[in-house]
Amino acid sequence: MSLKRTATIVSFVVITTSFLPQPVTAQESSAQSASTPLLEEIIVTAQRREQSVLDVPVTMDVISGDFLDTTNTTELNDVSRFLPNVVIQEQGVSLPSFNIRGITDDTAAVAATPRISVYQDGIDISKKTVSSAALFDVSRIEVLKGPQPTLFGVAAANGAISIISNTPQAEFDANARVAFNTEDGLEFQGMVNVPLNDNFSFRLAGIVREQDGTVKNQACGPNSFNPSGQIADHELVVRNCSGGKLNGDSVEAFRASLLADFDRFSVLFRITNEDNDQPGIAFKSGSIAPLGGNTSPFSDAELSLGDVIGIDRELESYDITFDFQIIQGLDFNAVVYKKDVELAEFFDADGSALRIQDAFFENDAELSGASARFVFTGGEKFEGFIGASYNKDESILPFSIIVDPFLRGVFDAQAAALAIQFPDIPLDQNVSTNATEAEIAGVRNLLVSALFNPDGTPISNPAFPSTAVLGPFVFEAELEIASAVVEGTYQFTDSLSVTAGLRYLDETRLTRNFGVFEAEDDFDATLPRVAVNYNYSDDLSFYFNYAEGRRSPVVDPNFGATQVTAAETVNSYDVGFKYAGDRLALSGALFLYTYKDFQQSFTDAATFQTNTVTVGDSDVLGLEATAKYAFSETLIGSVSLGLLDAEFDDSTDSGAVFDFGGNRFRLAPKVSGAFRITKSVEVSGWNIDFDFLASYQSQVFFESSNFPGLSQDEYWIADASVKLRPSDAAWQIEIYADNVFDEEYLIDAGNTGGGLGIPTFVRGKPAIAGIRLYIGI
Repeated sequence: MSLKRTATIVSFVVITTSFLPQPVTAQESSAQSASTPLLEEIIVTAQRREQSVLDVPVTMDVISGDFLDTTNTTELNDVSRFLPNVVIQEQGVSLPSFNIRGITDDTAAVAATPRISVYQDGIDISKKTVSSAALFDVSRIEVLKGPQPTLFGVAAANGAISIISNTPQAEFDANARVAFNTEDGLEFQGMVNVPLNDNFSFRLAGIVREQDGTVKNQACGPNSFNPSGQIADHELVVRNCSGGKLNGDSVEAFRASLLADFDRFSVLFRITNEDNDQPGIAFKSGSIAPLGGNTSPFSDAELSLGDVIGIDRELESYDITFDFQIIQGLDFNAVVYKKDVELAEFFDADGSALRIQDAFFENDAELSGASARFVFTGGEKFEGFIGASYNKDESILPFSIIVDPFLRGVFDAQAAALAIQFPDIPLDQNVSTNATEAEIAGVRNLLVSALFNPDGTPISNPAFPSTAVLGPFVFEAELEIASAVVEGTYQFTDSLSVTAGLRYLDETRLTRNFGVFEAEDDFDATLPRVAVNYNYSDDLSFYFNYAEGRRSPVVDPNFGATQVTAAETVNSYDVGFKYAGDRLALSGALFLYTYKDFQQSFTDAATFQTNTVTVGDSDVLGLEATAKYAFSETLIGSVSLGLLDAEFDDSTDSGAVFDFGGNRFRLAPKVSGAFRITKSVEVSGWNIDFDFLASYQSQVFFESSNFPGLSQDEYWIADASVKLRPSDAAWQIEIYADNVFDEEYLIDAGNTGGGLGIPTFVRGKPAIAGIRLYIGI
């Protein structure tokens, strides 16, 4: 760990703990008096006003800040484990993938619009290089299923994830925690909330997390194919390199908030900064082994760039939220924001020690915008809102490819020859095939064997330079989206209400490729939402929700011959119920999506250019349910279940045959589920809290082609922890273990290497145990 990072940790600990109070009796979240309900009412703001979750006719999951704290969840991919029909793939901060109900974001193109919105404190952070946000000092996370055109705008074509941070409060508060684990990991979180006077309060929260990595990279050392300890980068600068570790973690983030709160208006100023210096992602080849090693994704890797591989990201955010009560029941809300992201990543596309293709890319982006809403809650039978928003995204992504020119030339020639010799056994993962995994492996072995001499050393030719750089290939986009929205709820009876709304959007999309080819176009659309809510009783409600979603068209300059990929549209239907009693909480929903002009993106392995096409139509059908039961004040159990039928139709509405027809969507398990048990006991003046969480996922494919060998079979992951706290103390200690049974599983397969015919694989986290110390009120 660097001196700078060590100093940052120490400084943050000192600053935060200096505000901590003297020990007092800690408030135990699981213990409540016998006169109160054992389960608290859930209040959400999904419809832009505070409501009981029973009154919101939307299928949604709510993750409380208490759940995040007690499970030490600091990344979004861990959140998804307990959410039915939600998969979040966050192998690095550069290109996370969000999947809700079988529909995922499948492109890193700067000109593409995500299908799923990610919002943080009312601000759209859906852009790929921005959406991976560290979770700390969070009030709750609301996950809304299905299109949300009126609630979250253009990017919510298939759902929305809304992260709501804690805001400054009128009372002093502070807490801190530090953790260590068996993978040399160190984490510190802290928060201090200080009321400055009757109207102003300040809150500072932060997190520092460092973990070297869980996969050893043996490159650039004596036991590697490159014992010189040197490697040329994307500028042909020779660097010293060593092996190091992969699949690590690194984050330094803080959020400073100042709230000015007066009788009828308030202003919230917020600054957020997040720095990441992550070890590289272990894209390990499944066909080219390390020197003396094997191709298992769960063993050591040898990625040619060594410790040059990694992700550097700096994310800065500034926002102001203004709330004004015009009259009783009529409020005005406005948000203005600006975000800057600078990201750079080296990665090994072929996943081996050979320089078939190493890569480097950067993304500099500036996001800015504003929104304003009038919210009416003063009517006896009617409430609703009207508003407008404007968002701008300016982004540039240069991409460079680093190769051994002789070896890459032989690779390309051999691949072309094999494609002719075996036309029915493709190696490209983007091609649907009936070939077996064994047949494909046999052809792939012929490709790889051409890269080695009889003695096992890689081929070379002194007449060629050892390294060549292709690029940089530069992709730019300027996106401007203006929209207006109106939605209202009318209470026909004490039990029956109907919600209806529309969003009109107008967007300008400019794309520039390679600094030469440019295309621009304007689009508009009107998207509706209609919902019905019936409160059968104070504890039970039924609802129906219809919404239309839309993924924006893609404008491709296409080397001077502009192509526009049609907008993808979806009609979504949900019917469900919600029950919230004193001891039992239940929810369930059936849903149906009908897609038209479904967009599929493919990355050109030679230039990293993303090509998006419409590939047909499809229907998605599923069910999801959650239950939580308080057996007593000290014993609570919860369970979730998701069932999903997400396949491409065999043909389009026009009858055209679709190559992927009948294939399952990528990252779309047929069955997902989880259960959690928490138990609290008091023994000899000590409070002891036990927590056990287990999640299940059935088979998933990592490519829409369902390419043989690029899938993960069903698996379970279990976490456990024990917290101990003296009854009259403000501190507690926790012993925990994640992936208790050390389950081996993949979180990704195929990747850029799969487009070359040599797929790579990324393993999930192994068993990790640790200890945490908590201090606070």
